[in-house]
Formats: sequence, C-alpha cells, structure tokens
Amino acid sequence: MDSIWPHRTLDCKPSHDMENVTNPSADLGADLTMTNFEPIEFSDESMGRIESEAGGDRQNPVTALTEEEINAKNEKIKQLRDTPLFTPLDPVSDLAVSFFILAIEGTKFPVTELANAVYDAFSNSLSGEKTGMIEAFDIALKKSMLTFIKMNFITEVYQPQAEKIIDHYMSERVSRRDSVRLGAANAELLLAAGLGDKEYADAVQRDIEALKQGTFSSQVEMAQALSIADGACSVADMLDQFEMMLRDRGSSASTLDTELQDLSLLADHWDYFVQKYSQRSLKKR
Repeated sequence: MDSIWPHRTLDCKPSHDMENVTNPSADLGADLTMTNFEPIEFSDESMGRIESEAGGDRQNPVTALTEEEINAKNEKIKQLRDTPLFTPLDPVSDLAVSFFILAIEGTKFPVTELANAVYDAFSNSLSGEKTGMIEAFDIALKKSMLTFIKMNFITEVYQPQAEKIIDHYMSERVSRRDSVRLGAANAELLLAAGLGDKEYADAVQRDIEALKQGTFSSQVEMAQALSIADGACSVADMLDQFEMMLRDRGSSASTLDTELQDLSLLADHWDYFVQKYSQRSLKKR
C-alpha cells in the first residue's frame, strides 16, 4: 500500500481551504435531506451552550464580534432549528444539513470546531474529472469521515440517529450518481436513434437496462466499495483493498497511474482529517 500513503507532512494542508468555517450552514449547501426524519428541536441546554460560546467570542480580541453580529449568529441557528428539513429538489444537501444540526444538538465540543470537522468531511478532496471507481472510493471515504465524527464528536445517545442520517445520505449520493448516468444514457440513446445506428442504439439500450436493474459496472463498483468500507478493520485496510481493486481491473498503464494518484490524494485527505481531529477529541475526553 506504500504507493498510496500520504506524501504530505502532518503540518501541511490540502489545497482547498478547510479552516475557520464561519458560516457552516451555507458551506454545506453543496451536500444533504430529511424526508424521513422529523425536524430536530434544540434543547435549552444546547442553546445556552451556543449562546455562551458566542458570548465568549467577544472576549477574544482577535475574533471579537459585535453584539449585533452575535445576535445575527444566534438568529441563524434558530432559523435552522425552526425550519422543516424538507426540499424535494436536493435530498443530498438536506441530509448534510440534518447531520450538522443533529451534531450540534448532540456534541460537547465547541460549535465552531464541530462545524470545521463537518465542513472538512463534506469538502471535495479531488478536483476535475475522475473515473467511476475513484468516484466510488471518494463517496465511501466520506462515509468513513462522517462515521468518525459520529463516534468522536457526538454523544452516545445521539449516535443511532446520526447513523441513520449517514445511511440515508449515502443512499441519496448513490441514487443521484445513478440518476446522472441514466440521464446521460437516455440522451445517448436519442443520439444513436437520430444517427440511425441500430447497433449503437442496442448497446446503449442494454446499458440503460443494466442501470435500471443495478447491474451496470459503475453500480457494481460502488456496491463493492461501500461493502469494503463497511467491512474493513480500518481505513488503512480499506485503502489497501481499493488499491487492489484498481490493480486487478486491468486498466491501461496511464489510467491506472492517474487512479493511483487520485487514491493517494484521498489517503492524504483522510490522514489530514484524522490527524487534525483525533488529538482534539482525545483532549476532550
């Protein structure tokens, strides 16, 4: 597994900015829905803790907030509390917000620190195009990061509900991925029909049927990646098995080299995440 282990020293950061999240609810807009969960009500204790932390900011000369800014911050949190978490347009984004709100309710950590951890988990570690298998690995790694937050930041009584949100989030991510592929295949079928190419159209039609049945190659790879993530004894073991999947697939040398580089970036992202938050969570114990 040496070929994919992190090349960055521990004091380095990924290229994307993942520090000092000041508006976590906005940053999470790209990713999570609560169609199967009731809105989560904040307890008085949790609201008191949030207000206390906000008040503490005024004593910090570096990040001092005005009273107006503190009130605006608390009002934003109250809006999150009172707004029903339902939008049929983007269940993935709603589920991300749902996870964050539940984490606020169920954590003993400072809200800003928790927000940074959630933001880092949902941040994209890869930019540009990636193969279907690397995309599957990326989704599986997000599940590992969310599970890490569940285990290290969220109190035990809230963990079962957090687990349900994570499972629904992963299901929606996979479903959205399949829907994009199915839409592209249908467009390709129209193109083939317009060209009058029956052989091409028949091949695309077979792909469409496979996508509908869940047997298309990308779906099989996704299922295998999630199965490995669930069954691996550690993330290191999971990444080892991902590398074996890449090497056993028989891709061209150039494609394999690119995929291994992407897998190395995923490993870097995980290493940075764990090194950053493991020590903090241990200090809180």
